[in-house]
Amino acid sequence: MIRLETRVVVIGGGATGTAVLRDLAMRGVEAVLVERGNLAEGTSGNFHGLLHSGGRYAVKDPPAAEECIHENAILRRIAPQAIEDTGGFFVVLTDEDEAFLPRFLEGCRQVGIPTEVLSGSQALQEEPALSPQVRYAVTVPDASIDGWTLCIGSVKAAKEYGAKVFLYTPVTKILRQGDRVVGIEAVDRSSGNEYEIRAEYVINATGPWTTKTARLAGLEVPMALDYGTMVVLNGRPVRRAINRCRPPTDGDIVVPVGTAIVLGTTSVPIQDPDDFCIQEWEIDLLLEEAIKMVPVVEEMGVQRYYAAVRPLYKPPTEGAEGQREVSRAFYVLDHEELDGLGGLITVTGGKVTTCRLMAEKTVDLVCAKMGIQAPCRTHLEPLPPA
Repeated sequence: MIRLETRVVVIGGGATGTAVLRDLAMRGVEAVLVERGNLAEGTSGNFHGLLHSGGRYAVKDPPAAEECIHENAILRRIAPQAIEDTGGFFVVLTDEDEAFLPRFLEGCRQVGIPTEVLSGSQALQEEPALSPQVRYAVTVPDASIDGWTLCIGSVKAAKEYGAKVFLYTPVTKILRQGDRVVGIEAVDRSSGNEYEIRAEYVINATGPWTTKTARLAGLEVPMALDYGTMVVLNGRPVRRAINRCRPPTDGDIVVPVGTAIVLGTTSVPIQDPDDFCIQEWEIDLLLEEAIKMVPVVEEMGVQRYYAAVRPLYKPPTEGAEGQREVSRAFYVLDHEELDGLGGLITVTGGKVTTCRLMAEKTVDLVCAKMGIQAPCRTHLEPLPPA
């Protein structure tokens, strides 16, 4: 057993965990990150690649929309190497879409998302591959973002400030002494080395695996997990991210990523983030819905398909029935306050787009508990090239 000491251990190497590590390191807090696989191996490396403007949530989840538009601007400034500024359209095709349009525009206005309404003919001039049935298109500042580049940049920055990272090193135990967490045990799957890492605080930033990780400390964190399937097509007939102008539902987005487009996404409830299977109906539905927005999709070849699990936190008091109704906002859980167990903080929910803000609020809490007065600077310093 190799014994180490640090001030904070971060569990999870996705966008949020790596952003937490960077923020800690930049504030002068000694920190170690442990990840059971590679960086961005979970949701952060398997989502549809959209840097949200917040438009998708402007009507039904304004707090999440406001977080998205705020962080959209910051990530463009600090991580341009991870972002392609595609822009985005919300397209109106039917009477139902048109009825939703005023609500959409008002929701965007209230949370500060800049929009412009184009006529159908103007939209087709900008994006000729759109359906000729398009009545209006609303511009929003969507973009595409590379989760791997973002995570690698955060880790590189954190290491420059002295942080350490252990990949392929799953946590096997969260160590407790009475009513306080005091560290972790983990095993390096590559070398077989066993580690005991003592720390003042442990941060659970494991996304869909939040519940499994919390159970290592004897706690239950209620998650409302679902997975979403995405289909990748060869070619890029549109320059912008294309959304249907309607309440979020299955198959309502096309995201240009690199030389391809990604069709998304479904919402299928699951119990275990390590146990799910893409179903044929999902692929058929995504293709069918995308064809309505971009008819040329019907002639394109499927390159591959994949899925990711959404880390949706459902507070015990929240009464939403469907997974689409669960807020996409994030939560920072102080287990000393909630469960009487000190030394453990959970950050969950949110989006890749909001990872930096999630980290800021998490580290604010940890620093306050540790008596550290150091302001967040992650919105000011650019990430190093990955």
